[in-house]
Amino acid sequence: MRVTTAEEMRNLDRETIEVLGIPGIVLMENAARGVVSVIYDKVEGNSVVVVCGKGNNGGDGLAIARNLYNLGYDVEVVLTAEIEELKGDARTNAEVLSRLPVPVHVVKDSTRLVEFYSLLKEADFVVDAIFGTGLSKPVEGFYRDLIEVINKANKTVVSVDIPSGLSSDTGEIIGTHIIANITVTFGFPKIAHIMPPACYYVGELFVVDISIPEDIPFLLGPQRYILTFDEVAFTYPIREIMSHKYTYGHVAVIGGSAGKTGAPCMTAEAALRTGAGLSTVIVPASLNTIFEVKLTETMSIPIPDAGRGYFGIDTLDRVVETVEKGKFSAVILGPGLGNEPETFEFARKVIKEVTRPLVIDADGINAIAEAPEILKTKKQEIIITPHIGEFSRLTGLSKEEILKSPHEKAKEFAQKFGVTVVLKSGRTVVATPDGKVYINVIGNPGMATAGTGDVLSGIIGALLGMGVEAEDAAKFGVFLHALAGDIGAKELSQESLKACDIIDFLPEAVKKIKEREINPAKHREPFVTNMREIVGV
Repeated sequence: MRVTTAEEMRNLDRETIEVLGIPGIVLMENAARGVVSVIYDKVEGNSVVVVCGKGNNGGDGLAIARNLYNLGYDVEVVLTAEIEELKGDARTNAEVLSRLPVPVHVVKDSTRLVEFYSLLKEADFVVDAIFGTGLSKPVEGFYRDLIEVINKANKTVVSVDIPSGLSSDTGEIIGTHIIANITVTFGFPKIAHIMPPACYYVGELFVVDISIPEDIPFLLGPQRYILTFDEVAFTYPIREIMSHKYTYGHVAVIGGSAGKTGAPCMTAEAALRTGAGLSTVIVPASLNTIFEVKLTETMSIPIPDAGRGYFGIDTLDRVVETVEKGKFSAVILGPGLGNEPETFEFARKVIKEVTRPLVIDADGINAIAEAPEILKTKKQEIIITPHIGEFSRLTGLSKEEILKSPHEKAKEFAQKFGVTVVLKSGRTVVATPDGKVYINVIGNPGMATAGTGDVLSGIIGALLGMGVEAEDAAKFGVFLHALAGDIGAKELSQESLKACDIIDFLPEAVKKIKEREINPAKHREPFVTNMREIVGV
């Protein structure tokens, strides 16, 4: 499912109304009926105050009030403008409502807020239809006071399209805003619905199909998506009866240094659990005994390192020769590599000289932080998997700048350097060289623990090694990793989850995906969907 900005959504609405000829008031009615459907199913109580602004969001609220009245709810409407001030479809809905026995209170300045608060205290819940997705600056004065009164009333709040006071185009908090229990948005989720910290105040999110035909977003919609099961289904190559271990790829993991032997081990183990036929760690020889003890199915190739415990430039030729002459189908560079200056030089030259599809992670990313142009010289597929700190070093942007719009910053880098970017955070983003962005909304805070990034690089490297294209390998890898993390957290708790647990739960996550592929749910296009239904697991 696509994720839109306010302007993108307006364009989709405009095309639907002006080109296809579906009247705007029909879209508004569909939106209202969707909100009422959610209220009927999810909200307890019978008395409601519907707070309406003077724009189209308020028009939605007026239509919602009418539909709730028709269902037998005790409805009071608060309007922040005189009916004569309303325009278009909002005015039409106000005039229709005025013919029904629904009280409408005009509250347009702070002198009426005590009366307004009294109404709220008598209600079971509140519908927030003050501002829609077009807001781009902080609310001030009367509207700020109005929102604060709603929040202080401590009632269940259902926000229409977006909690009033949030800007739909960013995860940033721009000022005072409604704290919603439920948000019902229209057509597609907006950036604020899924990106933190704004998403924390959305509550449970539902999306209503307001009858925008699929052809319109296909032609005009952004290439920005929520990462869902439909996006990753059938990524695995079919396993043929006469296949053998090399059919499913041989993944080389170049990494390891003194004190950091666990990282490449987890990466290699995750590659096997994901389905790679073979995995091998290429490591400094002075540490090889550790790897021989820790690893069973995974092989190791020791590279003489003069007893240093890390790769230096003198090990380059041997490593490159090992990779290029071996039967490796993908290479993962960086887990536990270390941050010695000569190790960084070694890593940069490895990137220049290897010809296999490449995943660059951890210290491999730090090694190119001062020279990312090296990525432009490569013809093979490359996936980089930085966390926010590594991406900051790589781009020269502050963490704060990145977190304002990680999806845009990842896309800009992917397009500039021709690589697939997996930007890891609470909302991991996959960005492709052709400008597509996928935002992952599953996973959990228990995964914020040492080694989970090493596991992710192993999963993605395994898929690359199987011959899966970089975009699909990154999307599926992120999704599978998060799903295994969710299964693990449910079983063990978020607090007790470790990176190796995610490896252990990969088989269950794989089974869950394969079962969905074999026995898909009956295809339907529901009128209203929640986020879990959208994601599909």
